[in-house]
Amino acid sequence: MFFERKTKDSSMLKIFLIPIGVIALFLTVASLAGFGPALYMLGVIYFFLSVMPFITFWRTRNAGFLALTLFLIFVFLVCVSAPPAIKDKSQTGLIPLFLVGMYISLMVVAYLTFNRKLRWRGQEIFELAALPIEDIGNSFSARPRPTGQIPISKTEMIRFVDFMTKNLLAFAFREDNRVIFVLALPGKETPYLLGLKKDYLEDTWVAIDFDGNISVNITEEDYLRFKMDLDFDQLCQSLGDLISEFLELSKNGQESQIIDKMNALRLNPFM
Repeated sequence: MFFERKTKDSSMLKIFLIPIGVIALFLTVASLAGFGPALYMLGVIYFFLSVMPFITFWRTRNAGFLALTLFLIFVFLVCVSAPPAIKDKSQTGLIPLFLVGMYISLMVVAYLTFNRKLRWRGQEIFELAALPIEDIGNSFSARPRPTGQIPISKTEMIRFVDFMTKNLLAFAFREDNRVIFVLALPGKETPYLLGLKKDYLEDTWVAIDFDGNISVNITEEDYLRFKMDLDFDQLCQSLGDLISEFLELSKNGQESQIIDKMNALRLNPFM
């Protein structure tokens, strides 16, 4: 799909910070204490890095993060098993098995990454919502807006919540008479995954009550993610209409079309 991008990308620097830091620390420890202690240290780092993907899997049930967790665990096992084998080749033990597991899980993670299965997709929702909007003007107003209505049953709502969560589109807050979908925008997922954020008031959300009424709230911070001052009322309406379209596709068992729409944007799979 060829289109004019309307959202700003976050910096690529953060993607490389952790790998660069780990490599620098490994080389520093190796130069000071040798490769054995450096490998042990590297293994401990990878073990702790595996915690967050596992939490993400637990909270979203996205199996891709389980594959990422397994890859990091296998790297940990290889690192802590390697020092004795370096000193005595007869001590290889289960290292070959760990290496096979590491490479298989790496291939799975690479496939999932390039196919955007591990990407938080709030930015793509913003891009789709902004596509039909041509009018500009600084019209931001900090208040929720009603955008329409769609008939929905509780069973259909449960199915839609599961889809939105598992595919990393949004975090769901269940209230007595409605469900709030907080867009999973890049950089905002960690507090929700760790349970540090108990409400949605400071973030962008779409609410659907059990009568089918849809309302939208876009924060000023998230509005500034757009490259231009899009007409705010039209943006809110478009976002509500988009979620309504997603819900209708979900009701009809056509969730794959939602994923196809977002994949067609071809945004960077690593951001």
